[in-house]
Amino acid sequence: MNKRTVALIATFLNGLIAILKITVGIIFGSMAVLADGIDSSTDILTSLTMLVSIHIASKPPDKEHPYGHERAETIGAKIISFIIFYAGVSLLIESTKRLVLHEYHTIDSLLPLIVMALSIAIKTFLFLLEYYVGKKEHSKAMLSEAMNMRNDILMSTMVFIGIWLNKIGFAILDPILGILLSLFIIKTAFEIFRDSVYELMEGLPPEELDIYEHIQEAVSQCKQVKEVSRIRVRKMGKWYIVDIDLKMNGNLTLYEINAIKEKIQGFIREKDPHIREINIVVYPSDTKSVDVGCNADTMNIGEEK
Repeated sequence: MNKRTVALIATFLNGLIAILKITVGIIFGSMAVLADGIDSSTDILTSLTMLVSIHIASKPPDKEHPYGHERAETIGAKIISFIIFYAGVSLLIESTKRLVLHEYHTIDSLLPLIVMALSIAIKTFLFLLEYYVGKKEHSKAMLSEAMNMRNDILMSTMVFIGIWLNKIGFAILDPILGILLSLFIIKTAFEIFRDSVYELMEGLPPEELDIYEHIQEAVSQCKQVKEVSRIRVRKMGKWYIVDIDLKMNGNLTLYEINAIKEKIQGFIREKDPHIREINIVVYPSDTKSVDVGCNADTMNIGEEK
């Protein structure tokens, strides 16, 4: 199953459960159910955003985008974080208002419990599906959505428990749960935003920094390398792009250096198959004066054409 199919399934199921929860929340006046329903409606927007970003990211490189379009997924993840943050703040304001004004009451019907149980089941299915495919495809947008879905499971479970306690006389829990859920939503938004910023700023989140150790280990397998001057890694969607500066014996020929570079690239890709591009620059480990035979006259520098 590919990312596009998963996004379509998520959009449909999120839409279905959002309609049910919002309807039940309005009919029975439950702030917690309504809040969870609004959160699910934002999931529709995030699923659509993910679908569009995945479509753009799948386009091959072109003249304007020689490195490809994979960063579209990162931009999609950032948009998702804004949507989630807005929903969280809105719910926090409304829940606080209801708590302060004592706008809560006991819910007698079993229908809200049934709807929330259905929501938990659907969200669990979507989380497992999106997490599996997101990890398999190294999709930042899909993993962000799976992370959001995981939070939805916890929130729906809290709402389910809250409704049950409401039925036995603890009506005040409804707006309190609404406040707790909204804070959880805001926290999720910040986490998704943080990860997307790392990639757009060409950095790596702390949990991915071990790739530097893997590259160092791979390079150390080549005895011709005298020194690793610098290693830089940046993310492009699910791919890593690696730049390495090395020092080798200055007496090596270009043919030998090229063969060594290819060998090093092979070692690195064995460590991590998601490295798409490896750029290696080689400098001589010993310094000496060399007449390269290049000057303004021989290179025709400055001549008008």
